[in-house]
Amino acid sequence: MTNKRINILHISIDFNYSCGVSKYVFSLLKIFGQDQAYQIFFITNGGDALDRVSALNVKLTVVNFSKGLKNIFNFYPNLRTLRRFCIQNKIDIIHTHHRYPEFLAHMVTKGTNIKTVSTVHSLVRGKSIFSFKSDKIIAVSNSVKNMLSKHYKVSPEKIVMLYNYLELPDLEKESALYIKSNLNIPEDGKIILFLGRITRVKGVDLLIKAFKLLRQKDKKIFLLIIGQIYDNSLKSVLKNLPDGIKLLAQVKDPYPYYSVADLVVLPSRIDPFPFVMLETGLMRKPFLGARTGGIEEFIDDGVNGILFEPGNIMQLNSKIDYIINDREKAQVIAENLHLKVREHISPDNYVSKLSKIYDEVLTLR
Repeated sequence: MTNKRINILHISIDFNYSCGVSKYVFSLLKIFGQDQAYQIFFITNGGDALDRVSALNVKLTVVNFSKGLKNIFNFYPNLRTLRRFCIQNKIDIIHTHHRYPEFLAHMVTKGTNIKTVSTVHSLVRGKSIFSFKSDKIIAVSNSVKNMLSKHYKVSPEKIVMLYNYLELPDLEKESALYIKSNLNIPEDGKIILFLGRITRVKGVDLLIKAFKLLRQKDKKIFLLIIGQIYDNSLKSVLKNLPDGIKLLAQVKDPYPYYSVADLVVLPSRIDPFPFVMLETGLMRKPFLGARTGGIEEFIDDGVNGILFEPGNIMQLNSKIDYIINDREKAQVIAENLHLKVREHISPDNYVSKLSKIYDEVLTLR
């Protein structure tokens, strides 16, 4: 290795406050942008969190990568744009975070010395001919790693499993009473929190149905849903919400809302490894999630969280009812999740491992 700065280009399709991938990318941009060994570039097609990048030592470019393989007419202009960008900026490594830019990056490397890294954040199927061609692939959980090996025949030597990490938050925020007052929730109200992308995949519709049953029994229970609506099929459901449900747009800082939650619920139908689960642990709050993907992998049922079968509304209802009314059990699982998150999710360790991955790919021929 020489003392030359390594030019790394990150590409992420959307960059939004409510998106876990965006949180991950932002952390990488922030940390590596401060490291004098690297020059960091970032391409995205936009989003509501672009203002976060302005304060970083990162060169931002907005390009329309949103259509991808759905529109072949966009592919070749995108490819030409990306190739030109990489040559002009002497990019050494392209680090992608979605399948479409990953395939573009793979095509750009032909005839160049550019290397590629991809972090795989999703459990997906199909398009195997276009997918996961990078020199190194980071799987965010073992479930993602297994998917890459089984369904896409990716060589095990190419895959590195690294759980996502979180930076410790600044917890000097508004008081719980102030937030409850703003939300018109009584002081003794019990809050169930859902935070993230509002989609069917994340199971928001299931949670609303389960909450309606709970609300019939206990008028002091409230459901707080925070996030951006990604799934148009849910808009009609969210227009006529029953009493007790509070819906907020995505927020720049989620931690004050964790602080008022009595229970955080993530009823995903599938989920590779959610940031919400980790943030819940950092905030010492009880977590209830679906038995799927990275949730099932990280949560020991009854020990550091509660699991239910994906899609089972009655089971979801009973598990919420159980844990939100058993404060002692809730406190135990919350503390255990906090300990596990602090043990496994280290920013310093993650950055060290990722730096080694960058060094390794640069030595590949």
